[in-house]
Amino acid sequence: MLTACSSEPGQPIDNVSSRSSADSALLLHVPSPDWQDQVIYFLMTDRFNDGDPSNNDQGLGEYDPGKSSHFSGGDLQGVIEQLDYIQNMGMTAVWTTPWVANQWWSNGTNYGGYHGYWAMDFSAVDAHLGNMDTLKQLSDQLHRRDMYLVQDIVVNHTGNFFSYEGGHEGYDPADTAKNFYMYDEPSHPQAKPTQAPFDLIDRLNPDHVTADIYNWTPPIKDYSNDNHRFTYQLAGLADINTTNPVVRIQFKQIYSDWITEVGVDAFRIDTVRYVEHAFFHHFMHDPDGIHAAAKKTGRDNFLAFGEVFDTSKPYANDAEQRVAAYLGTDENPELNSQISFPLHVELRTVFGQGFPTDYLRYRLEQHMAYPNPYVFPTFIDNHDMSRFLSNGDIAGLKQALATIFTIPGIPTIYQGTAQAMTQTRTAMFKEGYGAREDAFDQTSEMYQFIRTLADMRTSDKIFTRGDYQSIASDKNGPGVLAYSRSYEGRTVLVLMNTSPRAILASNLAVSDQAGILSPLFGAEKALLLDKSGQLTMELEPRAIIIAELSTTEEQLQTSATSSISPLQSNSAIAEDITIRGQVSDIKAPLWLVKNNRLDRRIALTPDSEGKWQYTYAVNNLGTEQISLVAYQPGLALASNSVSFETEVSNPEVVVQQPDPIDDDHGPNKLYSAPQHEQSKGQQDILAVNAELGGDILLLTLTMKVLTNDWIPANGFDNVAFSIYIDTADKEGIRVLPLLNAEMANDWLWDLGHVTYGWGNTTFSTAGADANNFGEKFAVAPHIRVDDVNKTINFRYDKQDFDIADWRGAKIYITTWDITGEGMYRGLSPNPSHWDFAGGEADGAKILDSVELVIQ
Repeated sequence: MLTACSSEPGQPIDNVSSRSSADSALLLHVPSPDWQDQVIYFLMTDRFNDGDPSNNDQGLGEYDPGKSSHFSGGDLQGVIEQLDYIQNMGMTAVWTTPWVANQWWSNGTNYGGYHGYWAMDFSAVDAHLGNMDTLKQLSDQLHRRDMYLVQDIVVNHTGNFFSYEGGHEGYDPADTAKNFYMYDEPSHPQAKPTQAPFDLIDRLNPDHVTADIYNWTPPIKDYSNDNHRFTYQLAGLADINTTNPVVRIQFKQIYSDWITEVGVDAFRIDTVRYVEHAFFHHFMHDPDGIHAAAKKTGRDNFLAFGEVFDTSKPYANDAEQRVAAYLGTDENPELNSQISFPLHVELRTVFGQGFPTDYLRYRLEQHMAYPNPYVFPTFIDNHDMSRFLSNGDIAGLKQALATIFTIPGIPTIYQGTAQAMTQTRTAMFKEGYGAREDAFDQTSEMYQFIRTLADMRTSDKIFTRGDYQSIASDKNGPGVLAYSRSYEGRTVLVLMNTSPRAILASNLAVSDQAGILSPLFGAEKALLLDKSGQLTMELEPRAIIIAELSTTEEQLQTSATSSISPLQSNSAIAEDITIRGQVSDIKAPLWLVKNNRLDRRIALTPDSEGKWQYTYAVNNLGTEQISLVAYQPGLALASNSVSFETEVSNPEVVVQQPDPIDDDHGPNKLYSAPQHEQSKGQQDILAVNAELGGDILLLTLTMKVLTNDWIPANGFDNVAFSIYIDTADKEGIRVLPLLNAEMANDWLWDLGHVTYGWGNTTFSTAGADANNFGEKFAVAPHIRVDDVNKTINFRYDKQDFDIADWRGAKIYITTWDITGEGMYRGLSPNPSHWDFAGGEADGAKILDSVELVIQ
């Protein structure tokens, strides 16, 4: 039963029919839905809405809505009061962060457990959030609305309760008692879990050692080492020994009780990749496991989706394989769903950073390779990483959302996305952290946009059950993305332009015959296919078109032809190359379009026989993918494309700027980095190399220490680079957003670039000030990391930023760090686990810096 302490391991689950008469009046148990037809709303309970202010402060200094590290006041009653807001958006299920009793404050990390992932008692509701009756009311109210309750559960760890003197250096796997200590100082309000057997946590207590409930280990250092992943601490959280039969029995009982007693409809399972596979087979499929408990309540399709936070590099699918591994096998099944994390990363880079749409085409096809992608939650924002809008813009966010609502999967919307929030854990109620007013506006632009998409999806099974087919994408950068969904003889085309500029979508093979595309979303008139079923059209910047295909006698009428001669080279081209082609209509305007960008079009003049030629200059530094198409706009006619790769290895200009080692101590020479074990010199720049060639600027930073301990998407962690460029042809400003500092040497920046392990954004001075980045370019430099040489390379194309010339540019490069949620880390006078030390809170957030001028 769900009490302050759960039943003994192995105690039978209470029959559902034995609930009290008061509970019987509640609608706690309903049949499982078809999960592929659902749309999930994900909320962080403490930061969502405060429905009961009386439970905010429990008197241990853990409540302070003015601080990101403390409880803010949101609770379960607050969720109940905002169910209209959630349902009217088109959501059909609510997933909340864990509601179990948590460690309220950790002196070891100087942070609080308001988020719910540091359990003290897995069977009790945290006092800040309400009580069991409130939780049952939430379940009842959801079910009466034909909505469903998703519980976020943890089996990998409890909270921050112990450590080792000297960290990894002080840890001896042959003697795990050596240098072990509990965080049990008198000021610590909760020194260990309160629930048996998880209270048996002290390595120095023989009885606790015999129980073997925990793995007494330091934090994970090597994520590729299975022993580290499965038995070491994740970010200092006490790792539970999930191979222990007592632990397995206990967790099956605890989480079965939440289903039978409260009416939970699905689980989201935290930190799955840090638990061995066998645990989930037993947890879910044993006779006393989760599926058995769910079936007793009439839930024959209980969904359990796991968090396997992992990413693949472009055109690789190793992360998908690791994600899929936790589905298990036919002989040993595990979970029946996973969050589509690899896809999430590509959604953000393609729509937020202007990366090639072909990356997303590939990733969507890998998503479809899962055994049942239709029940994999897809998402843009969540509580553990920076929001899309901290790097991208509104137009890109809309495209990312349009994608998850039109592909197989379960669209999942995180709180605040519908209000265009930019900070990950800002509260949605005005008394909460970072909030100036309530944020439940049902008339907001993004709310209405999401509602429209949700209504379209839930009213048409072509989006929840249809087949998926890729149609077109660009390998060269932002541009066209097209795919179709087909179901019961119907086909819908989804077509986007991810570029902030108009592009040409040419010869898209939508059908095998003439047809008409009737718009469902984003277009004002029907689109016609030619007699071969192909579509050629100009797409406005950031266009989103969703249209249904039907056959028709009507078609694009033209007998004109256009072609480009194929190239004979199979290797990268290093010198200027002549492109040749021919058109049949010599009177119609003719353009040569590079990489589908209409703003880069080149006017061509064919001769009397319709022949034309153009010498393409190869001068952009590095390697570059090129696609060229001959286009006659008046005829809506495009030739075949010719694609090739260029490679220029000799830069036109080289500037080298060394920087002293160990000079990463801030402007006052007194700063120090965060004290956690994995922050050791990553902010120290040793040299910067700048190279120019054609439109390209390459910046290469050599670092003292280069790590990727936290599996960062960009290949480096524990450092953030804030790079500001003063170009010769634009006016700029001095203030550096969010750094409490100004540009070096009275320079005036006009291009800003901020990047860290999970973020990469560029912006202009428009709207920029001390507290805000400027207007996003929605195109970010590609990043290349060389672990061996400890270098990070950024590639800038001047045409992405409307810059006339890189020559004369003055570049100011600074280091600091940014949290996973996207905020610059704090600064305080005294050393801290996660913040920088040696200055006041309003001091400059610059640890190391380099200045250079490109002559």
